[in-house]
Amino acid sequence: MRITNNMMSYNFLSSLNKSLEKSSKIQMQLADGKALHAPSDDPIKVSRSLRFSTGMELNNQYTQNAQDAISWMDSTDDNMQDLSKIMINIKELVIQASNGTNPQSAVQTIGDSVDNLINQMINIGNSQLGGRYIFAGQNDKIAPFTRNGDTITYNGDNEKISMPTHPGEATPSQDSVNLTGTDVFGPSLKILNDLIEVKNHLKSGTEADQLWLSDKGLALIEDDTDQMLLSHTTLGTRMSMYEMAKSMLDSSNTIIAGDQANNDSVDVAKGIVDYKNAENVYKTALQIGARIMPMSLVDFLR
Repeated sequence: MRITNNMMSYNFLSSLNKSLEKSSKIQMQLADGKALHAPSDDPIKVSRSLRFSTGMELNNQYTQNAQDAISWMDSTDDNMQDLSKIMINIKELVIQASNGTNPQSAVQTIGDSVDNLINQMINIGNSQLGGRYIFAGQNDKIAPFTRNGDTITYNGDNEKISMPTHPGEATPSQDSVNLTGTDVFGPSLKILNDLIEVKNHLKSGTEADQLWLSDKGLALIEDDTDQMLLSHTTLGTRMSMYEMAKSMLDSSNTIIAGDQANNDSVDVAKGIVDYKNAENVYKTALQIGARIMPMSLVDFLR
C-alpha cells in the first residue's frame, strides 16, 4: 500500500490527539476525584453507580418517612401522656368527692373542675402537627372534636395514616403512625361520655350521686384509664418499630454511600502515575513527530 504524506500526517495527528485526550481525561478525574464522567469511561461501573444512586434515593425516601413518622408519634405520645395525667386528676377529684363527708356545694364545685378538665381533653384531642389534626384519622384538615353542652361529636374518621419504610404494600398494623379519636376515647367516644356522666353526678352532688361515684363512677374511670393506656402502649410499640427501622435505614445509607464512593472515586495514586505516563507519552510523540513528519515547502525555503 502506498503511504502518502497526508496519511502520515493524519495518522500522527490522530494518535497525538488520542494521547492528549487520555491525559485530559485523567487530569479531569484528578481534579474532581470522580472516575466516571461519561458511560464510555467504564460501562460496568456506570451501571453499578446508577443502581447505587437509585437505591440511595429510595432509601432516603424511606428514611424521611421514618423521621416524619417518629415526629408524628412523638407529638401523639406527648398528648397521650397529658390525657393520662388528666384522667388521674379526675380520678383523684372523684375520690375526694365521694368520701361521704363533703357538703353538696363542695361536690358541685368539684363537678365544675371535672367539666373544665373534659374541655382540656377535647383541646388536646384537637392538637395539630404541621397543620394536621393528629387524632382525626385521614380526615385531618378539620378539628376532630366539638362539644355542644353534654354532646361531644367526633368529626374525624378511623382511617390510618401510613408512612412505609420498606418496599411493598403498606400494612396498617406495621406502617400506621396515628391514633384516631376512636383509638383514644373508645367506640362512640365512650371515655368522654363516661366522664360527662361522672361530671353530671358531681354537679348534682346528692348523697345518692356520691354513692354512685364511689361505686360505678370510679369503676368507669378505672376501665377508661386502662383502655387509654392500652392505646398508648400500642402507639409505643409501633414507635419502637419505626425507630428501629430508621436506625437500619441510616446504616444502609452509610453502606450505600461508601460503596458508591468506592465505585465512582478515582484512585488518586494510580491517577497521578497514569497522568505522568500519559504526559511523557505525549511529549515523546511530539519529539518523534518533529523528526518523522515530512518537510513542507516552508522547511525547504528556510
